[in-house]
Amino acid sequence: MDFEAYVELKEPLQENEMREVDLDCGSQGKKKVLLVKQKGVLSALGSKCTHFGAPLATGVLGEGIVRCPWHGACFNISTGDIEDFPGIDSLPCYRVDEVGNNKLRIKASKTDIMAETRIKTMASRNPKIDSTFVILGGGPAGASCAEVLRQEGFQGRIVLVCKEKQLPYDRTMLSKTLDSKIESIQLRTQDFYDNHQIETLLGTEVTEVDFEKKQVKLSTAVTLPYTKLVIATGCT
Repeated sequence: MDFEAYVELKEPLQENEMREVDLDCGSQGKKKVLLVKQKGVLSALGSKCTHFGAPLATGVLGEGIVRCPWHGACFNISTGDIEDFPGIDSLPCYRVDEVGNNKLRIKASKTDIMAETRIKTMASRNPKIDSTFVILGGGPAGASCAEVLRQEGFQGRIVLVCKEKQLPYDRTMLSKTLDSKIESIQLRTQDFYDNHQIETLLGTEVTEVDFEKKQVKLSTAVTLPYTKLVIATGCT
């Protein structure tokens, strides 16, 4: 950790209270931080929901979690990890210590302190592992499945089959911002998938699934074997 700052509270934080405070980050400006006290333990997190930026201080505090007031995304107050969707990113989480009467010290890396979101640690592909997850469907469910597999330590092959020619994107924005450009509503970039060894087959349909042989036939005349199959094609 290479950054620390101090916050003086006008009133002590009460049990089961959430409070948004301003943190002076010097030349980097000010940063809003969410403070939470539960079971006598203090937590310091990013203050905005990673989905659409709602102020989490106005959300609902549950047992070990805070829930977004707008769309219900849920975050662990100890780690900042996202535990319920919508949204795919976690919150930055900072170390916080009481150092005096209503005075707190917050520590973090310089990168984390200014970040609004955080991606969980992802496992790397191990070519020696002969196991393949094939995910049918390029929507948020399929994209989230691929990420969570890596986040939970899966090191085998992951193949995301998308009927559309675009990478997974936020479809709800198509009815809210009618002039949306695909780049602005994509959930992740191609570089993200490449860096985490998640194969994306775009503009590709599945024409047949053979459950006995554990393989899917694609519109590109390719037969793709799988160890596990996830069908996340959504509905019409």
